[in-house]
Amino acid sequence: MTADNLLITLLPSTDVDLGRWMLEHYEVPFTERPHAPIFHVLALKSWGVGADEYPLFVFDGKNTDANKIIADPNILAHFDPLATAEKRLRPDETTEPDLFKQMDELQHFVRHDVGNAVVAWSYFNLLQYKSAVWSSITTGVPWYEKLTCLVAFRVIKALMYKGLKLDQQVSDDALKTIYAGFDKYDALLADGREFLVGDRLTYADLAVAASLGPMVLAQGYQGFLPNQAACPAYMREVYRELRQRPTGLFVQRMYDQHRNR
Repeated sequence: MTADNLLITLLPSTDVDLGRWMLEHYEVPFTERPHAPIFHVLALKSWGVGADEYPLFVFDGKNTDANKIIADPNILAHFDPLATAEKRLRPDETTEPDLFKQMDELQHFVRHDVGNAVVAWSYFNLLQYKSAVWSSITTGVPWYEKLTCLVAFRVIKALMYKGLKLDQQVSDDALKTIYAGFDKYDALLADGREFLVGDRLTYADLAVAASLGPMVLAQGYQGFLPNQAACPAYMREVYRELRQRPTGLFVQRMYDQHRNR
């Protein structure tokens, strides 16, 4: 594998940061090509995949079906069996069926249930404040995407609201789901465990940290989370509260101790 490997991304996505994290964990070199919202759909189509199939990993930058790994958890499925025993993120399904089941249930819940709520709450609120969300959607993207975002931000915001079906009620319900997710993981961490499953790092740990990272503005998250000072007071209060909870502390610890820098 070479540094010509590409990762096609929507910059702030939690699944994207999870994908970056896994590739770094497995020591797979890659160059990221981030895109702004809406433009990422066009970029993915140019690679022959669907609008939701990101992050897209491309071996050697070659656009053939055999060279593409579409989204997570396919990155996990491909690289984990190739890793050394100490690097593997999945318990063995045959010899450790209980640990495998726990890992799978925890990652699925946080990525699909709570993770979707994080996306809904974050985008609905942050897109109301251009200065807060600007770095998250434009850092490192092609110049013409950044220019379009600059002159047509309201259009992009409207398209994202429509595409994600966002409104105030959706945002309010999403925040309730997020708090319920923190309750679940707080209870699990109440016994003082270092990792969510067993006695070593697993995919569940990375999935929880990446999926909930935006809710605590985790340091080390590579999707350019907003500057807290640019966020409205009600969002800062949510971030402050969740950051201090056991799950929030766990998320930051995972980034501090297990994310390559």
